[in-house]
Amino acid sequence: MIDWNWKAVTPRAVPAAVVLVPIAMLAQGRGEVRGRIVNESGEPVAGAAVTIVGIGYTLRADSAGRFALTGTPGSAFSLTFRASGFRIDSASVVLTRGATIDRTFTLARDDGVPPRANPSASALRGYVIEPSGQPLSYANIQLNGGRRILSDDSGRFVLPFAVSGPATLIVRRIGFEPAEVKLDGLPDTALRIELAPIPVALKGVLVTGASAFRSLDIHGFYGRMKDAERGINHGYFITPEDIERRKPNWITQMADGFPTVRVVHGHPPMKDVIRGSLNCKMTVYLDNVRIVGRMNGRDDYVNELAPPNHVAAMEIYPRAVSAPPQYQPLNGTCGVVLIWTR
Repeated sequence: MIDWNWKAVTPRAVPAAVVLVPIAMLAQGRGEVRGRIVNESGEPVAGAAVTIVGIGYTLRADSAGRFALTGTPGSAFSLTFRASGFRIDSASVVLTRGATIDRTFTLARDDGVPPRANPSASALRGYVIEPSGQPLSYANIQLNGGRRILSDDSGRFVLPFAVSGPATLIVRRIGFEPAEVKLDGLPDTALRIELAPIPVALKGVLVTGASAFRSLDIHGFYGRMKDAERGINHGYFITPEDIERRKPNWITQMADGFPTVRVVHGHPPMKDVIRGSLNCKMTVYLDNVRIVGRMNGRDDYVNELAPPNHVAAMEIYPRAVSAPPQYQPLNGTCGVVLIWTR
């Protein structure tokens, strides 16, 4: 329990000029706080955490339980003290120019006994924390469904009226489960009320992706594209985005630039022909229908049947053996081009 005799002050915003200093450093023209944190037996609590509530900054006491800080004169510090195995406590102090405040703070062990005696026979006192021990500021406290008050920055509250008989104390804060405390009368110790956070369960969302062109899924375009990424086949894939980016005048232009593949330009361009490494015509399928590479009959010209604004994607297999089995060329030599419309 901290024996703190200073008059309680309302914490103000801690100025940016707050400086944490070593014990040996003297503050010149500034206010200084030197503290020592001990247990109830007077032994130092090494490594105790000292937090400046206004800015959320934490420093550690040294092996002798000592700490020091300085700030602009007139600044009000609200401090909290934490150490493993001890109860959390707090104190406030106002800095004075050129003066050093040297105090010893005693932390009580956390043995389950309420931390403070209630010094008033006509007020109910307590503090609100979360499971980690952090104080909960601005918790809503209500006694017997009547007057409401809020806890302060350090989670403490005082109900300035007597409790003469059985009573119910309800404590609430957004994001935490409400707590209900039953009282038989005014307790002789301060209440320690812990609020459990409410777990946030997000509603499940099912996201389903689909190709912009259903025909490509039906004909297995994306599946074969995945196989190529894994090295199962060795084709080149021209996606709808590729066609949109290049905006070709003739669909045969999309075959230009691939290894061992070239476009022989006709006059007019409508009669362009796609040829493979052996300078033979590559077999061309349009939506599963063979239009170039027939054994009997006249071949169609690709540009006559596949205008660019009707084409969704293409697959180019420079070698016959790399093409999917169902699209193998009849002559067994040249590669295969698959064209899929929108």
